[in-house]
Amino acid sequence: MQENPRADGFSRRTVVKGAAWSVPVIAAAVATPLAAASTPTPAAATFWATGATVSVVSGNVTNFTVEGSDADGNLALLPSGTSVLIVPDPGVTLQLVNATGIVTTTNPDGSITAIITGSDVTNIRIQFRPTGPSGSGYSITTNIDIDPFTETIDVKLR
Repeated sequence: MQENPRADGFSRRTVVKGAAWSVPVIAAAVATPLAAASTPTPAAATFWATGATVSVVSGNVTNFTVEGSDADGNLALLPSGTSVLIVPDPGVTLQLVNATGIVTTTNPDGSITAIITGSDVTNIRIQFRPTGPSGSGYSITTNIDIDPFTETIDVKLR
């Protein structure tokens, strides 16, 4: 059977063959990013590090972080039960702003208690705003079941 090409050079059969091939290619292109995005579960942390910054622009909000890592420096899981206690000096008020990866409680004495309750946390972040007289401050104590176990940071307000 002779098929006459259209004026643009395509026959109806060529268009149908092209359409039949495009469906599987599109489906494969959509499925590939999902497979590529899956990552292995991190190992248990063998090391941990804390960090703190204060942003004057955001009203003196302190960003306190704890991050777990393995021996190669990759993010690793922090143990459930890891805790952070932030205790203000007399005359200092702590206002919790935000927390990620950890459950926080503001206690009646003005301190903030935070505990990791999940088993899939590689890092935490606690944001709070301290206010008080210059020279006063607060302490941040981190307890974690990875040597060195406990760290306390004392901060003075300016």
